[in-house]
Amino acid sequence: MKLFTVGPVQMSPQTLAVAGQQVPYFRNAEFSAVVLECERLLLQLAGAGAGSRALLLAASGTGAMEATVLNCLNSADKALIIDGGTFGRRFVQICQRLSIPHEVLTLAFGETLTAEHLAAYAGRGCSALLANLDETSTGQLYDLELLAGFCRQNAMLLIVDAISAFLADPIDMASAGIGAMIISSQKGLALSPGLSAVLLSEQMLSERVLAASVPSLYFDFKPALSDGLRGQTPFTPPVGIIYELADQLTTVCDIGLEAWLAQIRELAEDFRVGVAPVPGLELPGWPLSNALTPIIFSAGGAQEANRRLQQEFGLVLNPCGGQQADTMLRVGHIGYHNKADNAELLSALSSILISNVSL
Repeated sequence: MKLFTVGPVQMSPQTLAVAGQQVPYFRNAEFSAVVLECERLLLQLAGAGAGSRALLLAASGTGAMEATVLNCLNSADKALIIDGGTFGRRFVQICQRLSIPHEVLTLAFGETLTAEHLAAYAGRGCSALLANLDETSTGQLYDLELLAGFCRQNAMLLIVDAISAFLADPIDMASAGIGAMIISSQKGLALSPGLSAVLLSEQMLSERVLAASVPSLYFDFKPALSDGLRGQTPFTPPVGIIYELADQLTTVCDIGLEAWLAQIRELAEDFRVGVAPVPGLELPGWPLSNALTPIIFSAGGAQEANRRLQQEFGLVLNPCGGQQADTMLRVGHIGYHNKADNAELLSALSSILISNVSL
């Protein structure tokens, strides 16, 4: 099987080799040095400002989203949440569970986020904006400069889920004024699932996290920050994935962040150019992340096409749910792929669509 999914993604032979090693003992100086280096490189690649910290969590991206809200917001806040799909809605669900007052900016399917959308919420007492930079259920990439400018103008905290966007799209925490940024191992990092990270600005640390009263033992950031100074975690971390992380971060830095992002962008553009002339397939009109391309089946049949791609060609794509279940699939460009893989997928899609027409 070859994964064109957005997570987990196709892992490189190098990462698979690291993942196949015996997991070592971790309460020692050797592992501490690995954790400290991971934190340094994560902050560097994210463009985090001076005094920022990165915490490694044994949790999925959703766990990191909930932990971030727990530590950065409270009942005195009012959050504005962009709900443009499944993962924006997850922020809504988290705030509901944690009794965080909030308003929801809901985007209809296919609707592009604009300044006019945000302007409607100016002056309404919101203290934080929660956004999934790449709404993975649709592939829409929100304009980070737009979000950052709105937060500056309205003195709001900016909390960003960059789980799909990190190492796929340009992100600079400091210049965008991001207070908290959430990432996960199985997306742009192309690692095994089970590790997430939360990157916190100095302002978010001093004004929010260190003063927070968190009703959770496992997700309280303060012990993690303290233990992280010596490269350790309060509870057992996903040791093996952290070694994968250390290796992959070194690889990205050796290649260079701009070159790494250019590779992902070129791969996404190559696929989009190739899919545009395929009869029966359409590309969406909203701005897209480099991480994935939604392909729209104008006459339906997405579920059957996805089944045939797996069974006949060994190619796995992300299905969609709800009203898009039979009209859209999502093709990931993160992970261990090249343009020859794009050509293989495009050939398989064309073959399936042609055979459907002949029937």
